[in-house]
Amino acid sequence: MSLKSDKVAVIGAGPMGLAVAYELILKGYKPEIFEADNRLGGMAASFNFDGLEIERYYHFHCLNDYAFFDLLDEIGLKKELKWKKTKMGFFYQNKLYKWGSLNSVLLFSKVSIFTRIRYLLHALRCLTIKDWSNLDKISAMDWLKKWLGKKGYSILWGKLFEYKFYNFSSNISAAWIWSRINRLGKSRKYLVENLGYLNQGSLDLINKLENIIRKNGGVINLSEPVLCINPINNGGAIIKSSNKTDTYHSVITTIPIPLLTKIFKTSGIDRRIIKNYEKTISIACACVILKTSKKITDNFWTNINDNRYSIPGIVEMSNLRELDSHIIYVPFYMPEQHPNYIKSDKNLIEEAWECIKTINPNIEDKDLISSCCNRYRYAQPVIGTEYKKNLPPKQPFKRIFTVDTTFYYPEDRGISESIKFGRDLVRENFN
Repeated sequence: MSLKSDKVAVIGAGPMGLAVAYELILKGYKPEIFEADNRLGGMAASFNFDGLEIERYYHFHCLNDYAFFDLLDEIGLKKELKWKKTKMGFFYQNKLYKWGSLNSVLLFSKVSIFTRIRYLLHALRCLTIKDWSNLDKISAMDWLKKWLGKKGYSILWGKLFEYKFYNFSSNISAAWIWSRINRLGKSRKYLVENLGYLNQGSLDLINKLENIIRKNGGVINLSEPVLCINPINNGGAIIKSSNKTDTYHSVITTIPIPLLTKIFKTSGIDRRIIKNYEKTISIACACVILKTSKKITDNFWTNINDNRYSIPGIVEMSNLRELDSHIIYVPFYMPEQHPNYIKSDKNLIEEAWECIKTINPNIEDKDLISSCCNRYRYAQPVIGTEYKKNLPPKQPFKRIFTVDTTFYYPEDRGISESIKFGRDLVRENFN
């Protein structure tokens, strides 16, 4: 590895930004990272929750997360990755059903046996699709209704779309939902779901990457948002952050595209270029975390179809990762314009807790030990039909790259996908 003198700026220190910086280190560069948050990791960042260091938003790993495995092997964390057989549930009409397995689907009597078989055949079909280009052109709602009928879609999928995308739900790309079903399906051995976790969660990975970057001359600026990016005619840009202004040979931004759009507008970027970025829309997430004295269910993931609660599902992290307490994530997704967006943390926690007590009537108020709510404005890109052709340019200016999790469409946002995309970007564009 030969050292390179070119100054490279990396904007954003989520998994993709850290993967970019790590790969630049391997190439001999000393990247400088700008992160608006006071910690590394983005949505994978950890915090102290009532004495427990956990992620602000839930993460897990699947059997086909190969880019993630490769990185763990390179940095000496492979031994920290553990696997566990997990269960799914489905809460509908005041009853908790087993879900996800062949038998559980076949025994679910709330839809016809024909619909149940079609549901299983659709899941199997998702595992065999190699060319997803035709799915890019149709909506997930139409695709799923074609397989399951209107009633089947309404019961099995409707609330998951409605409480995640609201007014956007009818136009979500079928390619996007296919990639999610395909990824989870490939994390099954003999029809049993196997999911992975790091001993200390994503903190293990983030701390290791931070140490490697700093040890090899990389610079990390926390609590330092970028305010302006002014491209230079011969390549690179002048970057103005909250603390300084400097010139960089190359720039790689990994922050959400809607946030980058705001920076471009402040920077006086040509309006014709900005228009390409304005098409990208993101849903916000308010993620309630609960610590309880009892487990709620035996499931890692429980889908919810209940008109009383605007909750698509709950995640019991302590049923996957070995923790000292019972930890439940309850995500609320909503557009910025939706009334739920302005609800207080207290209101969302109360709704989450009422939902938990409805799922398990044996849970009492005294069982709630602690609670909190973390918010992320640009949590989930809205992946509409024909999304691929509507992606903004990956390189709008010479040696300036503008990427985020939407660019590895149709894959959903994930740590492994972010790592692969970030590392590939550096490998393809830096000597």
